Amino acid sequence: MKYRPEIDGLRSIAVLAVLFFHLGVPGITGGFTGVDIFFVISGYLITSILMRDLEAERVDLVQFYRRRALRILPGLFAVLIATIALSVFILLPSEMAVLGRSIIAALLFVSNIFFWSELDYFTPDAKENPLLHTWSLGVEEQFYILVPVAMWLVYRYARRFLLPLFTLSVLVSFVLSVYAVEPMPRASFYLLPTRYWELGAGSLLAISGARNASHRLVANGLAAFGLACIAAGLFWLTPNSVFPGPAALLPVTGAVALIAAGRNNFAGRLLSTSGPVWIGKISYSLYLWHWPLIVLWKLRTDPYLSAVEMLTLGLVSIIVAALSTRYVEQPFRKLPSQLSNRRVLWPASAALVLGAAAGWGLIQNPQALRNYPARVVALDAYADYFDRPEFRARWQYHKCHLDPRSGGFKAYDSANCLAADTRPLVLVFGDSHAAHIWGGIAAARPDLNVVQASSTNCRPLPNHAPTTFCHKLSAFIYDEWVPQTQPRTVVLSGVWRDSELPELAAGIVKMRDSGVARVVVLGDTVTYAATLPRILARAALQGREETVQLQNHLRPGQWQRDEVLRAIVTQAGGEHIDLLSQVCPTGPDSCQAWVEGVPLLFDSNHYTTEGAALMGRAISAGL
Repeated sequence: MKYRPEIDGLRSIAVLAVLFFHLGVPGITGGFTGVDIFFVISGYLITSILMRDLEAERVDLVQFYRRRALRILPGLFAVLIATIALSVFILLPSEMAVLGRSIIAALLFVSNIFFWSELDYFTPDAKENPLLHTWSLGVEEQFYILVPVAMWLVYRYARRFLLPLFTLSVLVSFVLSVYAVEPMPRASFYLLPTRYWELGAGSLLAISGARNASHRLVANGLAAFGLACIAAGLFWLTPNSVFPGPAALLPVTGAVALIAAGRNNFAGRLLSTSGPVWIGKISYSLYLWHWPLIVLWKLRTDPYLSAVEMLTLGLVSIIVAALSTRYVEQPFRKLPSQLSNRRVLWPASAALVLGAAAGWGLIQNPQALRNYPARVVALDAYADYFDRPEFRARWQYHKCHLDPRSGGFKAYDSANCLAADTRPLVLVFGDSHAAHIWGGIAAARPDLNVVQASSTNCRPLPNHAPTTFCHKLSAFIYDEWVPQTQPRTVVLSGVWRDSELPELAAGIVKMRDSGVARVVVLGDTVTYAATLPRILARAALQGREETVQLQNHLRPGQWQRDEVLRAIVTQAGGEHIDLLSQVCPTGPDSCQAWVEGVPLLFDSNHYTTEGAALMGRAISAGL
């Protein structure tokens, strides 16, 4: 197909959006939508090439996959090798094992499936994984594996149905994305069935044979509309937005409009200038390199980058990407076409096997490349704390605490979880922040009958959308159990979000109107940007455990948000208990990290058993 420089310019928007978002540049709250722009571009270009070959009746799928291997693998291998080399000096043993699994997933192009299954609500922060960004390569490569074969079959045996069938497949995927985004947010984000429509939107543009807008007014209108949609995605959406689902229409529609507008418009001419085109040409390498560099730097220093660090890391990423494009990618892309497929695909296959073997070696022996001090290994062992059966038993997991894998509300054992006796009844209700404190309160106050109703990522709000996982448990507690039982006290605990505080106030009023004498709301749990044991372990690895500045690792704004929460709770007739002052008595620079020789938290914001006991005693004094 004819080279279109404005598409490389559009690539520059996509990759710079992702880069600025990952650097934490203020204002680019929806920079993650750059990936969606990439999806549209990829779908359009690949399908355009396939349509050209299909119409010329010279489709060679082996040759197609050869081109994809030469395009994708050299840069990917370079990044994986560099990531391993740098990680030896920075990552902890458990992180090296995860890195090994991530390498295998990346090489098999199933990173999206791997991260969907591994990085759930309680695993260490996803931002600590230097290969997290390869999830999008998994989505694209799965699309490239399935769609060419499907297009070839339909074109050969039912050519006139190609566009209708492809349109139907895109619509089905979009509807699935809309339906799944709230009840199954992680699956909707990572997996091909709910992302297919984004690549398919670009493909539809190619299959339809739509020419670029030739009328200047139409072209400029399309371009303006496309830029407005992309800008809305970049500056209006946030990581807390329900995404992808309908919100992904902003970057997808914007990218389709800009591609359809062509070059004969103000945006096309701007995107075709040398700067955007050059960034677009190195965009694949820039996408590959920037994330490991940012993650490893932040793990080595502090989680929040200064302006100088943002600028330096951005420039280093661009320079490394340019060198990688010139000296790694381009030599392989320019291999002689007469070179046999065997001489290309066999070495590529061997490299994949060797890379997977290296990943397997890290899984089996995370300390293969260096020996870690015993203190570091001991702290790092908290990585699997949540998966320990005895700890899950304390949370009454899949019984009184549910998550999306529990099997729905029917798994909630209300007969035992809410069993009454002669003691005054206290309900602890909320998300995982209710589950992690329930046992501590119950142990501290044996004179009370402390019962539990909690569910992962479900704040104790009265009006969850009926389509969400949280709805049934919340409706049961608010509309059935509380009015019928009228417990003396209800303790509400959650990872509070600013946008949900008015709904929390309504919940307090509803509880009081249902006969609850006291509604107690627990304030924010002290929260770090990374898992606390790993912050301590990494400090020990660097010989600065005694001098680690924990305040540099705290999530910003906790104290201010807790004051807002206190005011709203009090106004609604509830009681607020300040948890931050219990562990940080004089502010962020005084936070307690240890309880009886054990970290207060096992991840970034959930108490260990000892931490829960400490906080349970503090909370129970107010009950």
